[in-house]
Order: sequence, then structure tokens, then C-alpha cells
Amino acid sequence: MNKILKILLIILGACSVIIDIMTPLVVVLFWGYFFGMTGMASYVILGVGGLATLFRAIKIGWWKKE
Repeated sequence: MNKILKILLIILGACSVIIDIMTPLVVVLFWGYFFGMTGMASYVILGVGGLATLFRAIKIGWWKKE
């Protein structure tokens, strides 16, 4: 495998990981925007999205260790 192909695969893999990690947060932000959530409800939903993002990041980190 030549170097250019390896670099391309590394870049595509990194983009895939970023998309996987950020998906819950983006879904929560769109949901809050479209449904017009304000006040405490928006903070709770955003907190859940942040925790889901953190969970995915930890899960990917443990998976890469093995």
C-alpha cells in the first residue's frame, strides 16, 4: 500500500470518528431549534446530548485500546 493511499484512509477514518462522536449533539441541537425549546427543557436535552457524546467518545477510546 503506498503512502498516499494510507494517508487517504487515515483521513477518512478520522472523519468517520468525528461524525460518530458528534451525531448525538447535533441531533439535540436541531431538535431544540426546530421545537423551540427554551428554559430548563433545553438545558436538560442539551445535557443528555452531551452525555451521549461523552459516552460515544469513551466507547471509541476503549475500543481503540484493544
